[in-house]
Amino acid sequence: MRPSPALVVAFIALFVAGAGTATAARLISGKQIRNNSVTGTDIRNNSLGNRDVKNGSLLLRDFKSGQVPAGPQGRAGRDGFGALLYVSKDFTVGASAAAGQGTTPCPTGTYPTGGDAYVTDTMGKVIDDTLLQGQFFTFDTQSGNTPNGWRAFTAANDPVAKVLVVEAICANASFRPTVILQTRQRSPDRRALPARR
Repeated sequence: MRPSPALVVAFIALFVAGAGTATAARLISGKQIRNNSVTGTDIRNNSLGNRDVKNGSLLLRDFKSGQVPAGPQGRAGRDGFGALLYVSKDFTVGASAAAGQGTTPCPTGTYPTGGDAYVTDTMGKVIDDTLLQGQFFTFDTQSGNTPNGWRAFTAANDPVAKVLVVEAICANASFRPTVILQTRQRSPDRRALPARR
């Protein structure tokens, strides 16, 4: 018995319906899809995996808050790191006294970056700078010779009473001793010497 035309059509329709998805997968590629035409609603939920995402293409903003774990806690910073402190002290020098001298130390945890000194009369008026004989850093010899303040001294036997003002400029910073490398002096280039006759 020969099948009727209706039955043949039904079988063809059933075959196309069963193979349509596989056939479409083989025939449709990225070239046939217009850019920006596929939206999120066109993609089935949970259908994409890590193999479908390019490595290194996701950024922090692509994740919800709390999805990316926080890194380890960093080291605690120092309050006011790098801030400069100006510390000043007055030292009274009597008339006709020996050389006046004074040291202004930096607060604990800070190190001197420089300083200044000057001389005033007992009323606070700056007087002749020639009375100031020298000024320099001071060092803590009990703690690896680290700088710890600023020192100055005046001339001796001046007949007028005066005040020595010593200022230290201190920084809230860490101290790293400088290593000075000694290099041997190079001998003169013998090729530059005149030839003997």
